[in-house]
Amino acid sequence: MSVEYDIARRLSSRKSGGRAGIMERVATIATAISLMVIIVTLSVVVGFKHDVNALMSSVASDIVITAPQSMGIVSEQRIERIEAIESMLDDSPKVERYSPYTAKEGVIKSEENMAGVLLKGIDASYDTSFFERHIVEGVMPRIGNTPRSKDVLLSQTIARKMDAKVGDRMEIVFMDERGDMLRDRFTVSGVYATGIDAVDDAIALTDMPNVAREYDGNTSLITGYEVWLKEDADAMAVERDMNRQLGEIYLYEGMLAEAFAIERIFPDIFGWLATHDVNALVITVIMIVVALLNMTTSLLVIVLERQRMIGELRAMGMRRRSVVRIFLYRAIFIAWRGVVWGAIAGIVVASIQHIWAPLPLPNEGYILTHIPAALCWGWWVVAIVATMVVTAVVMLIPALFATKSAPAKALRYE
Repeated sequence: MSVEYDIARRLSSRKSGGRAGIMERVATIATAISLMVIIVTLSVVVGFKHDVNALMSSVASDIVITAPQSMGIVSEQRIERIEAIESMLDDSPKVERYSPYTAKEGVIKSEENMAGVLLKGIDASYDTSFFERHIVEGVMPRIGNTPRSKDVLLSQTIARKMDAKVGDRMEIVFMDERGDMLRDRFTVSGVYATGIDAVDDAIALTDMPNVAREYDGNTSLITGYEVWLKEDADAMAVERDMNRQLGEIYLYEGMLAEAFAIERIFPDIFGWLATHDVNALVITVIMIVVALLNMTTSLLVIVLERQRMIGELRAMGMRRRSVVRIFLYRAIFIAWRGVVWGAIAGIVVASIQHIWAPLPLPNEGYILTHIPAALCWGWWVVAIVATMVVTAVVMLIPALFATKSAPAKALRYE
């Protein structure tokens, strides 16, 4: 054990109530609070991105294959359901599952109310687990039955607007290609609520032949394919690869289609998520600066309090480099205590929110019902190490200040 380390350790263990002791506690608390805020911020940002991505993928899939004119959203343009596209999806190592769908816009009409709706037809290959988890009344529509069922799953928003209940029959009005009105009646099998306005304000689920009937009854023509990717897949990279293959399919089959990643279909949502990275960076920088300012100020006070000791050490022949090490070690001891307490507090707060989610979010302004918190251990380790390294580097400034006074002058200091 070096002499500098031993002196710094003894100074840090003192328990008197002088100014140096008070400043040590201030610096420790400031560092702990700063690191706790950094850890919680990283947890919320990572959790927000993960939960919103998972939610959007459950609703809209990672990639949608439609007619190029549709740009990945619902339109009257349909594509042909052909084996070449489905073979491409079956052979892709990045694709977890896919499902064809047919959709058409209409208006639910009653004697007193009306509401716009996007009637989405699905087949038995569609994973309905997301909607099943959010059903608040009734059951899912019967899909793929023979004879064809006329069940429909409405959102709670639309059901309230139309004053509809499970078992009620609803009339939906569509427009055909010539502009003529088509009327059809459906039975409400269930009501769901996701909390996502883009879904709850529009989407109603039913069997695919029900929607095909509102066009021309041809079930081989569909709106497109919804494609869900494996967890480690890059949606934009897979989109580029699919579009290359779809170009080859067009040359051989004459069927024109295009793949659209979810980031391109909902740029506003993913742009909003990108701003959270900037917010996290700003908060992290501010918290580190606050911790450093407090640490620097505290150590300067400690140095001034120890001017006589510095003079005695220098008079006994201790080099300036050794004096700097003493106060650098002491700064590291202070920062280490703050980092340990801050890390414990931050991880505890993030874990409580991750497991029990006591802090909710209003549905009106967010698409999640609670503040998400991810257990991002990798980012936490980076934050802790970065805080220690940056603090140790910046602490050289007040430590160097300790050697500026001449020994004779320092000995006269009271």
